[in-house]
Amino acid sequence: MSTSKLMAISAIILVLAVVALTWIISTDINIIKLILALVTATSTVIMAITIYQLDITLQQLRFDALNKTYDFLSRDIKEDLNYINNWRKKGKKANEICRIQANCDKVRYVSIAFNRIGYYVYKGFLDPSFIQEVFGGFPIRSFIAIRPYLEYMRNLNEPKDKPWLMRRFYLLIVILCEEYYKKKNPEYIKKILRSHSENGSLVPPEWLHEDIKKWLKKINI
Repeated sequence: MSTSKLMAISAIILVLAVVALTWIISTDINIIKLILALVTATSTVIMAITIYQLDITLQQLRFDALNKTYDFLSRDIKEDLNYINNWRKKGKKANEICRIQANCDKVRYVSIAFNRIGYYVYKGFLDPSFIQEVFGGFPIRSFIAIRPYLEYMRNLNEPKDKPWLMRRFYLLIVILCEEYYKKKNPEYIKKILRSHSENGSLVPPEWLHEDIKKWLKKINI
């Protein structure tokens, strides 16, 4: 039996004992009032235990998300990202790179890892400030390298003139990190945007899905 269930049962038994003792001592108490008091007290205990259990569950989910985040950004991810960065430096075209399945797999693997991290942030399992402060420049540099190849693969599966559904949470953490550097190190991000952006952001606004826009608006971005 779980600790929370044991606590709930113990608390309910205690409530029953207290109410029963009160009834024995005060024999003139109204039976209806007694029942109502018993129901109210029991419901309060159950609600408190449920909230406690949900809090423990949320903490566990956050811990799991943190562990998985570090797992995703493993040596394999960095090795694949180095390959992708070299393609970009050498000016390799997306249609040329993506003709080889192994190359597509690298793009897919790296982008899925970052997308999952973005999903954890979107769902509240990871705090946005954690990604900004701990991984700040990494999502930005990764996106600069992977963008032409990821965009090419995305456009093969989704309409070019529609917001991104695929990897939309990856876009989210790139924007979060951009905003972080605009406040903390504006010269750094200005230099990057001058070299790799035409509209003041690595992520064009038209790429953003509606749910991502709403989420960013909630945190004043």
